[in-house]
Amino acid sequence: MASATVSAIAAEATAIRFRDVTESAGLLGPLAGLMGHGAAWGDFDGDDRIDLFVGGFSDRPDKEYAPADGPIANPLFRNSGGGRFERVIGSAVETFARTSGAVFADLDNNGTLDLYVANNAKRKPGGGQEPQLSAKGKHSQLFRNDAGKLVNISAESGACPETLYTARNIGVLDYDGNGLLDLLLIEDKFTSAPRSVLLRNQGNLKFEDVTKQSGLPENLFGLGLAVADVNDDGRPDFFVGHSNRLFVSQSGGTYREAAGLEAVFRLESFDDEDWPCGAAFGDLNRDGRPELVVSTHGVRARNRVFLHEGTKDGLPVYREISLECGLGDVIPAKCPHVEIQDFDNDGWPDIYLSAAWKDDGKVTPLLYRHQGLKDGLPRFASQRATTAPMIYFPAGPSGDFDNDGRLDLFLVNWFPGNHCRLLRNESAEQGWLKCRVKGRTSNRMGIGSKIWIYPAGKIGQAEALLGYREITTGYGYAGGQPAIAHFGLGATEVVDILVRFPDGTEIRRAGANVDQVLEFKQP
Repeated sequence: MASATVSAIAAEATAIRFRDVTESAGLLGPLAGLMGHGAAWGDFDGDDRIDLFVGGFSDRPDKEYAPADGPIANPLFRNSGGGRFERVIGSAVETFARTSGAVFADLDNNGTLDLYVANNAKRKPGGGQEPQLSAKGKHSQLFRNDAGKLVNISAESGACPETLYTARNIGVLDYDGNGLLDLLLIEDKFTSAPRSVLLRNQGNLKFEDVTKQSGLPENLFGLGLAVADVNDDGRPDFFVGHSNRLFVSQSGGTYREAAGLEAVFRLESFDDEDWPCGAAFGDLNRDGRPELVVSTHGVRARNRVFLHEGTKDGLPVYREISLECGLGDVIPAKCPHVEIQDFDNDGWPDIYLSAAWKDDGKVTPLLYRHQGLKDGLPRFASQRATTAPMIYFPAGPSGDFDNDGRLDLFLVNWFPGNHCRLLRNESAEQGWLKCRVKGRTSNRMGIGSKIWIYPAGKIGQAEALLGYREITTGYGYAGGQPAIAHFGLGATEVVDILVRFPDGTEIRRAGANVDQVLEFKQP
C-alpha cells in the first residue's frame, strides 16, 4: 500500500496540469454566449505578450447565444500582462460572420502581424434578421496591421476571393521561396464544386490566385491542414485533412501529390460524419524527421499517428503506428484539433487533441503524454481513461500567454452550457527554450526555418539530438499559434543550437543557457 501511495504521489507530481483562469484573465464575461469555432494567438501590438482573436458563428437564432441576447461579434483581446486580457473595443475585426479559423502572420514583411480570418460563407444566405443574415454571406477577411491597429483590406488585397465560400484552415507558407508569405486556403466539401486556393503574395499585401499554375487539383477540399518540409528539400509541403492528401513541392513553384501514400492515409469511415480533420507535423522520436498526427471529427474518433521512415525518390515514406504507439483507442467524442507540443517540458513532445472531460465545471483536456521510446517507436499514454462521457472544442491553439516557458491552451467553446476556457499550464517546472527566427532575404517571420537542439558540445551529432522543430503556424484545425519553436529540455542546462533558414543559410550557437527566449536573425 505504501509503495502504491508513493507511485501515485510521484505520478501526480509529474503530471501535465492545467488550471482554468478564464475568469481571472477577464475573458469569461466578454465571451459568454459566443458560439466559437476559431482562435489565433499573436503579438499584434509588439509588446512581447501574445494577444488573442476569437471567431464564432453568428447565424443562429438569438436564443442559442444565451446568456447573451444574440450573436457575439468576433472579439480581439490585448494581453495586458499579469495574466489579464482586455477587449479591444471598436476594432475592425469585430464582425459578424461564420468564422471557421484564423491566423496572425506578417504578410508584408514589416515586422507587425496581420490577421487573416477564414469565414464559412453560404452561397444562398436566404432570409432572416440581422446580424445573422449578413453573417451568412460574409466571406473571408484580411486585416492589415497599422502600428497595432487592424484595418480591413479584404476587398483590395485579392486575398479574399468571392469564389471562396466554405473556408476552413489557413496555411501560411513561402511556396515559391521569394521571401514573401503566401496563403493556402482550404475549402470544405460542403459546398458545390469545392476549391481550395493557393494565393501568391505579390508584395504590398496584394495576392493572386496561382492554384492552377502550381499544379494543385481544382477539386481539393479539406478541413485541417499542416505545412512542413517532409522530404528535406528546403521547400514547404502540406497535408490536408479529410481528403487525406499530401502534396510535395517541386522546383519552379509547383506541387505534386505524394503517390503511393493514398492507401496509408485512407480511413474506412464509421458513418457519413466520420471525417479525418486536423493535422500536425512533429518529430516524435528525435530523429530529425517530421511524423504526422491526424485527428478525427467524428463522434467515435480514431486519431492516427504516422511514422516518417525516410525518403525515396524525393517522396517521404510514412507508416501508421497508431496502435503500437498508444493511440489505438476510439475516443467517444470528436477530436477536431491536434498539436504536437512538449507540455511538461521533459524533452519529449506530447500529443494534444481538443476533446476533454468536464467534471463539476472543470475541464481536463485530452493529452497523450510521451513515455519515451521502445523498440525505436515513440510511446504515449493518456493521462486519463478515454471513456465517456467526454466533450469537445472545435479549436484549442496553444501558446505561452504568461511567458513562463510552459505552453497554455485556449479552448474555443461551441455549445450552450459551456464556455471558452483559458487553461494555464501549471506542470512542474523543467528546462525550456523558445526560439524565434527573423528572416532577411527569407520571410521576416521565419516561417519554414528549421531548428535542431543538441547537448553542449555535440552539435550536428544525430544520435545526440534533443529536439527538432520547424517554424510554422496554422496547423491542427481552425486555429493559429505563435510562430515560435518551443522546446522542453528537462534537466538539461546548456545546449547547442543549429538554425537553418529556408534559403539554406545557417546559424550555429554554442553554449546557450536554457529557460530563455532566443532570437536568430538571418545573416
